[in-house]
Amino acid sequence: DQKLIYQTQWFDTKLTVFDRTTGKLVRNIDVGEAPAHVMTRVDTDQVHVSINGEGDVVELSPGAQYIERRLATQYAGESAAQPHAHWMSHDGKIMVTPNSNTNDSTRLDIPSGTIAEKTATGFLPIASSMMPDASKYYVSNFLSSTISVIDLKGPHPTLIKNIDLLA
Repeated sequence: DQKLIYQTQWFDTKLTVFDRTTGKLVRNIDVGEAPAHVMTRVDTDQVHVSINGEGDVVELSPGAQYIERRLATQYAGESAAQPHAHWMSHDGKIMVTPNSNTNDSTRLDIPSGTIAEKTATGFLPIASSMMPDASKYYVSNFLSSTISVIDLKGPHPTLIKNIDLLA
C-alpha cells in the first residue's frame, strides 16, 4: 500500500522503516552485516534485504516487523557470496543476486527458499535487473566493465553473452 519506506544502513547491520507520509521512524531492525539493497515481494509484500557483508538475503514479514527466514546465496562450504543489488521476478517466485565476492549470480527459488542455480558472471558483480516476463536477467560487473546477459527460459540459466561496455 506504499505507506512505508525501507532504507538499508550499509555501514551497519540495520534496516530502517519510515512512515512515508509523516517521515517518522517506525522501526530499526537488525538484519546482518552490511545490508545493501531492499525490495518488497510483489505477491506477499514481504521485504527482502541483500546482506552484502555475509552470504544471504534476509526475508522479513510485511512491514519488516521480524525476520522470517534467511536465503543462502552460496552452497554450504563455499565462500560467502556477499550478494548486492538483487532483483525479483514479476510474480515473486524468482530472485537473482549478483555475488560480489564469488563472481557469479545465484538464482533463488523463493517459494522453497533454495538455490536453484548459480551462473558465472564477470568480475565483481554488483547489480542485477530482469525482463518483465522473467525470460532473462542482467548482471553488471564492476571490475570487468561488462554486463552479463543470462537466459532463464530453459531448465538451467545460460550465460548468453557478456556485453563489453568499454568496446
